[in-house]
Amino acid sequence: MKVVIQISEKEKIPMGSIVGSHIAVLKDVETIEMVFLESAIIATISEEMMKPLLEEKKLILMACKTSMEMNNIKASDLVKGVSPTPQGGFIEIIRRQQEGWFYIHV
Repeated sequence: MKVVIQISEKEKIPMGSIVGSHIAVLKDVETIEMVFLESAIIATISEEMMKPLLEEKKLILMACKTSMEMNNIKASDLVKGVSPTPQGGFIEIIRRQQEGWFYIHV
């Protein structure tokens, strides 16, 4: 099973981290992609916020390219281990859903 998690609000960053960590322990989950966008994009430049998530091997951490541009965040500003989405975060989420991934919006 593959899961994509959308985290859009900075107030929900802690809950998104909890959800991602809890889902990662499920044996039938092979990949979890966490996409940070809108006001939650600030998490992607904070080592303190990203550190617990980077320790989980099943998690792929993504920063919405569009949200990065809107907040003047460069790829070099991202915490090591966080990647920008190739296109806007919503486009990537839609693609994952088309591929059959489970979708969670925190």
